[in-house]
Amino acid sequence: MGNMQTPVLDRLRHQRSCLCITVVVLSLSCARAAEPVQVVREPSQSQKERCAAAERYLSDSCEYWQAANRMRKSCSHLTVEAYYASAEAAWNAVWSAPESPAVVETATNAYGDALLGLLQTAREQGRLRPDGLWVGSPYRPIRIPIVLKGVPVSGCDIESIEPCQPPKDKRLSRRYYRPGFGLPVTIRIKPGKEGTIQGDFDPPRLSLVVTAVLRFRVPGNEKPIEKFVGPLAREPAPALLDLVEPLSVSSVHIGDAHPPLAADLSMPMLDMLEGMPKSGLEGFIMPFEGGVTEPRLEFLQPHVKGRIPVVFIHGLASDEGTWFDMINDLRACPFFQRHYEPWVYHYPTGASFLPASAVLRQSLRRIVRELDPEGEEKQLQNLVLVGHSMGGLHAKLQVVASGDHLWNAMARVPFDTVRMPPSIRAKIEPSLFFKPVTNVTRVVFIATPHQGSSLASLALGKIASLTVERPPELTAIHDQLVAENPGALRPEFEEALPTTIQLLAPNSPLLDALYGLRPPCWVTIHNVIGVAHHTLRGERTDCIVSETSARHPGAISELDVKATHTGVHHKLTTIAEIERILQLHLVETGLRTTGQ
Repeated sequence: MGNMQTPVLDRLRHQRSCLCITVVVLSLSCARAAEPVQVVREPSQSQKERCAAAERYLSDSCEYWQAANRMRKSCSHLTVEAYYASAEAAWNAVWSAPESPAVVETATNAYGDALLGLLQTAREQGRLRPDGLWVGSPYRPIRIPIVLKGVPVSGCDIESIEPCQPPKDKRLSRRYYRPGFGLPVTIRIKPGKEGTIQGDFDPPRLSLVVTAVLRFRVPGNEKPIEKFVGPLAREPAPALLDLVEPLSVSSVHIGDAHPPLAADLSMPMLDMLEGMPKSGLEGFIMPFEGGVTEPRLEFLQPHVKGRIPVVFIHGLASDEGTWFDMINDLRACPFFQRHYEPWVYHYPTGASFLPASAVLRQSLRRIVRELDPEGEEKQLQNLVLVGHSMGGLHAKLQVVASGDHLWNAMARVPFDTVRMPPSIRAKIEPSLFFKPVTNVTRVVFIATPHQGSSLASLALGKIASLTVERPPELTAIHDQLVAENPGALRPEFEEALPTTIQLLAPNSPLLDALYGLRPPCWVTIHNVIGVAHHTLRGERTDCIVSETSARHPGAISELDVKATHTGVHHKLTTIAEIERILQLHLVETGLRTTGQ
């Protein structure tokens, strides 16, 4: 639009008087009272006149936006006010001519650009905080309150509002974006106190999907300066900043116009990936150094009563980020949004296998006990586990009773006869002797080596096993048991604790014992098998796990996916199968009928 012509915009550009400029800019750009009011148009006002008014608002919006961009380069404190004026002018354009698709489309784009600049600049200047958006003169600031709509947290739980797009991540293949009115942003949730559900099970960075809408009153007839020094300087606020959950709200009401609400469902996933410690390979080779060294069950969103948790468990030399691709696709499905919520289990994969499974069992039981102490929430009594590779073995250990099979695979004498201090006995017993988690009723195994992987027996697997750091505490316990109980452990366990690689060898006695355990009748099993190649013997395999090893007995369904081991859970075919299984789960548990 070139240089500004009006006295107001000249004042903005030259910044002659901070207070005076703020008064005038805001008087032209600010919203009116927070709550919508009924405005009746004059009967004589024609469509042509309304469109002409809308065009003037659009012209103003563009001029304010261009001025704001120039002011931003010079780090002017008034940049926020200029973007504010641009956003209000675009809002007024929609209100003026709601029947014009061209006006609504142009105004929607202008509003989104202005709101992006406004929130980014306000964030940089410390004027966008969980308690509100601050505009106006620094000597007389005006707080625009933040209103949460459909967001499953309160305002005091918000740590920050992030209007900037997080960087792309190769772990997320697809982006789910819905164009519309408003600006998709990310809100980060404050870490909870240690010892609480939120504090113990939230990820390092918990981000939620919201859409920001700066909501104004419809245009009025007040004189600009009178409006500023009068109602604007007092409550009610000149506008409201709505943070809307776009999964439950589909449109914005601006007078007679109802443009669709913008949404970016993938934005919080990218934000969480950015804040996630990279611990895949490091967690395998050096599981007790750096990053997250302790097994940990994590929520990817605050728990909402009435939703079924789906727990995703990653495999060897991986981390929970490997599931974000699938979770991103699932969250784009309306049925998943309504009925499910994702949890992920993180564990350093080089750590001892059985203790990591014990932590997951304890976590599942504790969460359900604290969220539903009376056992009345049927959704929490029907959890679903999805495990890839070794994560599938962890999933199986949640739904079987160990008896003494695991101990007998390791030892020659009964557990009760082994000499050890009570503190050590209490530490290792939950890993070896346990009952199934009764509130898990369905398990999906994806490329799970139930009968081991031949790769673990080959030279490459043996070299990898030698590089893995053994847990210091468990190593000390092992050495003490061997010293005080000679001959109690079988030879293959007497020398040293087995690594996760050794556990996955086809001749592993511990894996054989686990394979012999069967889930109870209330647990439904599904197999997803990678079949990218054929072995020299003609058997299909995903290059790591054979078809035979990936097949668990008693499964009600099996799906062969043409993919390698590391890629099978990223395939759209696999994700579609998970969708089908979760739909089936709703029907079979009685939580939804087929007609819904």
